[in-house]
Amino acid sequence: MDQRTIDRALVLLRQYRDTLVMSYAPIGPGGVPEIRTPAQAADPLEIAAQEDIASLDAVIKEMST
Repeated sequence: MDQRTIDRALVLLRQYRDTLVMSYAPIGPGGVPEIRTPAQAADPLEIAAQEDIASLDAVIKEMST
């Protein structure tokens, strides 16, 4: 796979991650989203989003190296 394709995929993955964070992470002081731990979350959708965010973080990290 060429570098241009990888770079574009990384942009899309980061955008999707940011969308998940903004959609499911509660807003903390200063208007900054705070990702809670699964133990802190009660909503099944928030827990699923947290798992997806963690997976995306791992993929983004691996693709960035």
